[in-house]
Amino acid sequence: MRSPFFRMPSWLETGLSEMRLEKDKFSVNLDVKHFSPEELKVKVLGDMIEIHGKHEERQDEHGFIAREFSRKYRIPADVDPLTITSSLSLDGVLTVSAPRKQSDVPERSIPITREEKPAIAGSQRK
Repeated sequence: MRSPFFRMPSWLETGLSEMRLEKDKFSVNLDVKHFSPEELKVKVLGDMIEIHGKHEERQDEHGFIAREFSRKYRIPADVDPLTITSSLSLDGVLTVSAPRKQSDVPERSIPITREEKPAIAGSQRK
């Protein structure tokens, strides 16, 4: 049994993808281990990132297989499409990422005021 501390991300085990929106970065990770870099295309079209992979029929341990997929992700409003980059790891994970624009609005605390009347007419506080 594998230790839970060394588990791969669940999206990688299922061959799916993961989209992350962190404070300073937007990223998409996609398991494309069955495709070579030449069989993959990443493009920006309007406010969407399109990722396409296709390989012709080839032989594997079970016989012959051909694969093709297409995925689309909406680019967050605070990401400049011109800053999007992609990279392919040795273990077949495609990462598409871009920095998020930093907001010029400073963080501030909003005070909470206490009202002397109920929000819903007819309700009483006990």
